[in-house]
Amino acid sequence: MTSQLRPQAEAGYGVHRESTIEVRSPAKINIFLEVLGKRNDGFHELETVMLRTSLHDVLRFETSISGQLSLRLADYSPPELAETFPLDDSNLILRAAQALREHTQAHQGAAITVNKRIPPEAGLAGGSSNAATTLLALNRLWGLDLPKQTLHEIAASLGSDINFFVEDCRAAVCSGRGERVAPIQPGGCLYFVAAQPASGNSTPEVFRQLRVPGIEQRRDVRGTIAAVKSGTMKNLQDASFNRLTKAAQELNPDMADLMRVMAQDTERTVFMSGSGSTCFVIARHQREAGRLKSRLQHLNCRWLAAFKVD
Repeated sequence: MTSQLRPQAEAGYGVHRESTIEVRSPAKINIFLEVLGKRNDGFHELETVMLRTSLHDVLRFETSISGQLSLRLADYSPPELAETFPLDDSNLILRAAQALREHTQAHQGAAITVNKRIPPEAGLAGGSSNAATTLLALNRLWGLDLPKQTLHEIAASLGSDINFFVEDCRAAVCSGRGERVAPIQPGGCLYFVAAQPASGNSTPEVFRQLRVPGIEQRRDVRGTIAAVKSGTMKNLQDASFNRLTKAAQELNPDMADLMRVMAQDTERTVFMSGSGSTCFVIARHQREAGRLKSRLQHLNCRWLAAFKVD
């Protein structure tokens, strides 16, 4: 998780305290998402409840004597990832690092290595989490000492969902484009089993497909907030909702089929995270999450995992 910023010297690497930092970059899951309307800037006004999960990437930051910014995948990364994961300025990691330098007029560099575990095009905000982790880690590595509010301002300029990870909380109600974050405290420990179909979703396409609800059709977030605070599977299952689900199913038949099979095999309601294509069910506890995952092993999907709110 982003709060676990620790220098590698403490992990037994034997380097200077501030020369290398390795940190987890967690995925999020949306258990509520309502679209309130179209904004003047072209984005949509959202109200969503996000949960930080134990599923994570690992990012390593090393001080660069040359002052350059560089990005690479870990040596043991799967070969197919190298074909889809950009290592240039289109990657949010480098964009976040550059935005931090421009804001502070800093001249430090960093060599950044990514061990990628969060699947792309999954609605789990892997890229946004990586960007937030970069802001937090380099703020420390470079000795900038920027307050969290300043990091929030930089995060909001880079894209949606990043502010949730900058806030570094287990759960929150996020609004606007996702940049306004109001933390809430989950009760108990919440577990999920998630799968991703063979094809991913394009967030812009899902929003273009969406039919924005009228005021009288909007779902109220308060029931979901209460369910998160209660920490029980039944309450959370009854209160979970995602306005984008129908639009995503229309665009991605693979995802629609996956949700149908998951519902049959688990006898649970299946939900979608973000704009998809990750689909998930809620488990009562860790043992049940393991059992549900076993039932779904036969699925022809890109990715299957069990995780918890962390």
